[in-house]
Amino acid sequence: MANENKVNDHDAKQQKRINKQNKKLGYILLYVGVFVLIVLGEVFLFFSDPNTSLMDLLKDTVGNLMGVLAAFLVFDVAHEWMSKESYASEISEQILDTLMYHPEAMELYENDQKKVFVNAFIGSIVKDKDAAEMIENHLDTYLLTPEDFKQKPNLTAGDCRIKTAFSYRFVLETERTQAFQTLRSDAKKDPYFYVQEELNYTVKYLDQKGNNMNSEFVKIGLIYDNGGLDAFLRSSKNGEEREVFKNCIFREILDIVPEDKAIFRELQDSEHSGELIKLAHRMFRPHLTIDRTKGELYNVEVGNYKGRDYGLLFTFKVAHDQNATEHDVSLIFHMPKRWDSIIEVALVEPTKDPQISISYNEDAMDVEMYSFLNKGDASSYDNTLEEENGVYSIALSNEWVYPMSGTVFFVRKDYRIREKEEVMRDIQPEENIKENPEDKPEAKAEEKPEEPKKTDTASGKPLVRANGDGSF
Repeated sequence: MANENKVNDHDAKQQKRINKQNKKLGYILLYVGVFVLIVLGEVFLFFSDPNTSLMDLLKDTVGNLMGVLAAFLVFDVAHEWMSKESYASEISEQILDTLMYHPEAMELYENDQKKVFVNAFIGSIVKDKDAAEMIENHLDTYLLTPEDFKQKPNLTAGDCRIKTAFSYRFVLETERTQAFQTLRSDAKKDPYFYVQEELNYTVKYLDQKGNNMNSEFVKIGLIYDNGGLDAFLRSSKNGEEREVFKNCIFREILDIVPEDKAIFRELQDSEHSGELIKLAHRMFRPHLTIDRTKGELYNVEVGNYKGRDYGLLFTFKVAHDQNATEHDVSLIFHMPKRWDSIIEVALVEPTKDPQISISYNEDAMDVEMYSFLNKGDASSYDNTLEEENGVYSIALSNEWVYPMSGTVFFVRKDYRIREKEEVMRDIQPEENIKENPEDKPEAKAEEKPEEPKKTDTASGKPLVRANGDGSF
């Protein structure tokens, strides 16, 4: 509808200009017509009066024409003087119309001149000087030319990307599935809930500086430390974590207990380091596609810097167009998260129409949403909650969201389950239960000698058995 109004307005202005041109043409035709009439009149008088000489005819004709031309000149000067303001306005309208409906005309100007035009328009719309300056400074962040990307060293990779068609979906579960049985933490007192994440978006590179998919090897990172993830999201140039997870297209917090982190480190240090990728594939079930081309999980490693583990680094091998300036990305994976923790969706690049949803079992967990999308009612708590169905859903339409924006979900056990667990702990506190070995019939059975533990010949550390059958 807005475009139709612009077209109609353009047509009306075009018709107005045509009418003015026709009016000028009419004046010219009037001048010519008067001149012809004067000449014809003098010729008629010459032939009707025998006493009129040719010289008299010329004198009368010239005199009459001079008188008429003088009158026309006075009229034209008066008309020009009275209409000069409207003429200047007409010229301004023609210039503006050319800039609005013929953008190719802007190529005649330098980029700095174009920015002056933009700032002038902002000042004419926003009357307050400080407000106009605020808008201009904000536009400077994104009103970048190819030369700006080369000349401004402070621009980060995130400044060179925008995202559209953004969709992020979470499904929360409470039961530990077979895929997570390898975890060492107690399944009966499970410290985790489990998340299935599905992320889809289209990314456009404004400059190759922001292209983190310019190789057949594409990385995602699961970071142990929440501070490390925050450093990435805020584009901090400091921090050891950035060296470990540089150029990842996706980063997420992997909030697990220390004994479960040790599984991945021990597998990587053992002579069976190839088992780490098998375990990660079985546990996290990562699935990455770029431009409908499925990626192969090529490598998994523990990201380490100066002796400290920062998380897991997944490397996929994808046969996509590495030089493309736009990609469609889809990522699916599963992961554990500790109770009483957060699920964060942070938009670190300008993003259009974000769709964010989370579904959960409302009888087993409490989920609270805190949105900082700053898009009014569309992302407000009341308009996104379906408490009876255990669903939060944010769906913005024709809206751009700018960094730092996003949504945080705080997840904890349902209060009824927490109360039940507290009651059970009070009834049978494990630390007060002492069993008499003589009461156990199996204690009287002949004890089998313990099988010696296998150790890694390189590190001397015991090998970790992930499954009961001895496989990893």
